[in-house]
Amino acid sequence: MSAVGGRRSVSLLDVYKLWDLFASLEGSRLAKALVQGSLTVLQFSSGVMLFHPRRGACPALGGVELANPSRLKPLRDLEGKRVNAVSVVNDDRALALDFTGFTLVLEWVREGNIVLLDAGWKVLYALEEKTMRDRAIRRGEPYKPPPKLADFSAPPWEVVEKASSLKRRNVVTALSQASSLPPEVVYEAAFRLGVDPQSKLSSAEDAVRVLEEAREIYLEALADKRSGYKVETGGGFEVYPFKPLHLGSGPVPVDFQEEFPPYMSRLMLPEEVAAGATPADRAEEALRTIEASARLLMENAPRVQEVIDYYRALREQGSTWRAIEEEVAAKYPEVKGFNHAKWSITLTLGGVDIEVDARRSAYANAEALFEKAKSLRAKMPLLAASKSEPKKVVVPARRAGGGPWYKDFRFFFTSSGFLVVAGKSAGQNELLVRRYMEEHDIFLHADIHGAPSTILKTGGREVPEKDIFEAAQFAACYSSAWKAGLMAVDVYWVPATQVSKAAPSGEYLGKGAFMIYGKRNWIRGVPLELLVGSSGGALVALPVSRSPEEGCFLKLTPGPLARELTARKVVDFLRRECGVRAGLEEVLKLLPAGTFHVERWVRVGG
Repeated sequence: MSAVGGRRSVSLLDVYKLWDLFASLEGSRLAKALVQGSLTVLQFSSGVMLFHPRRGACPALGGVELANPSRLKPLRDLEGKRVNAVSVVNDDRALALDFTGFTLVLEWVREGNIVLLDAGWKVLYALEEKTMRDRAIRRGEPYKPPPKLADFSAPPWEVVEKASSLKRRNVVTALSQASSLPPEVVYEAAFRLGVDPQSKLSSAEDAVRVLEEAREIYLEALADKRSGYKVETGGGFEVYPFKPLHLGSGPVPVDFQEEFPPYMSRLMLPEEVAAGATPADRAEEALRTIEASARLLMENAPRVQEVIDYYRALREQGSTWRAIEEEVAAKYPEVKGFNHAKWSITLTLGGVDIEVDARRSAYANAEALFEKAKSLRAKMPLLAASKSEPKKVVVPARRAGGGPWYKDFRFFFTSSGFLVVAGKSAGQNELLVRRYMEEHDIFLHADIHGAPSTILKTGGREVPEKDIFEAAQFAACYSSAWKAGLMAVDVYWVPATQVSKAAPSGEYLGKGAFMIYGKRNWIRGVPLELLVGSSGGALVALPVSRSPEEGCFLKLTPGPLARELTARKVVDFLRRECGVRAGLEEVLKLLPAGTFHVERWVRVGG
């Protein structure tokens, strides 16, 4: 155990360092969703992700064995569907997995939750329906993400002032809550500066020093997503995204993306799997819970009946759901939740959460539970006699990371040899800017909603205007301007240092969205003209301004031809004129969304 109590859960820093693994799920299909206790296992065609409401979300790199897991039935509509994008919600400990028509949100803020949303981001299902101080999660209502409590990039004095208002908190807890920095990062910063991490926050000067040191540790860890440190402990080991000097000379450098997932998997799995519960074991546990609930209802029947009567009266008066919930909860603190569609009320009696049907009396609810227990008890001999072997979730080995990092993005090389990379989705836009954009790079974006984040990798060299224009035309071609049938669109570019994910106070930036600060450099009226063809033995898409030295291409502009028909024309052209065999799906991946005009073909060289 470390001085801050061990590596507990997945921090936002961990998520960003693991982002390549999370983003690798994009394009894969959900095969099944299994649950064992509090642990959820999402099995995709390209890998597996574990989720625990208290521990967080983490990719699994090897086989995961569960003892008799159950299917998470509310997620059955997602099985077989493709993940379009993965993103962080509100820059907090929550992930959104976007499917066509659905979004699955995994939260590990507070008690954690699994929330399934429809296309309009209304709640279809929640592991826990609840009303909190700052938001509510209820079926049929719009989903509101966890509020971002703090921003470590805010002015130091502002963060410290907020931390000082958190009474009776030590320096680590106060600064962590006020800045949203992981507590282990703040602890390490305090240690490095000789400030007692357990001391109360009394000196504003010390607090500012600790905060600034914590920021440096965080940003340094973020700069190299594969760097990590492994520390042997009495009961095993821990993995950190930064070098924990407070643990002495023990930390050993490791590949964070290789070591952290199995480490976190070991923390999650023993809690739910080690016991290897059989169906009979689970039935026995359920029987005990049902019988205890029935007895508690009988013992508290007069009080429960009051709750039911009060709830019914408020419904008959036509009160709003929110008003009903507030009034009932204020008068009866034991009430913890509602499902108005089912007329159900959840109460905590004797430490047990019990759901009652408000259409029945308290005694009728208790009697229904006794009958349910009687039926389950009758099945126990059959369950006990049945053989039960643990089921194994077969996790495909993580695919070798062959090829360059940019191979899964849209990309090309400019006339001067600069790499230009653009995102294919909101999740890729987020990944591209957060993980791969460096301070000397150039960020480009078409001036239209629905455009890719595009990065020109400079390598610290000066970039000619011609190359910037080529990158701008690439960004324009893959924007929604093509689908809208526009022939040209404005594009701006800025140095990478002017791009930030930090939203103005009180605002929220969605997935793939960024703030641009400072002056924008505009390139007006960039024509939407794309070359698609073969060059150097590979299928490529280039902006027309790139003027390739060799290859065989068709020039495309927005027009009336359907996308698939255009792709077939490209395939036929490459076979007939260039002697190149290309698959329809390969060509479709190169085309922007929208319709086309095949203006003319270009053959370069030989």
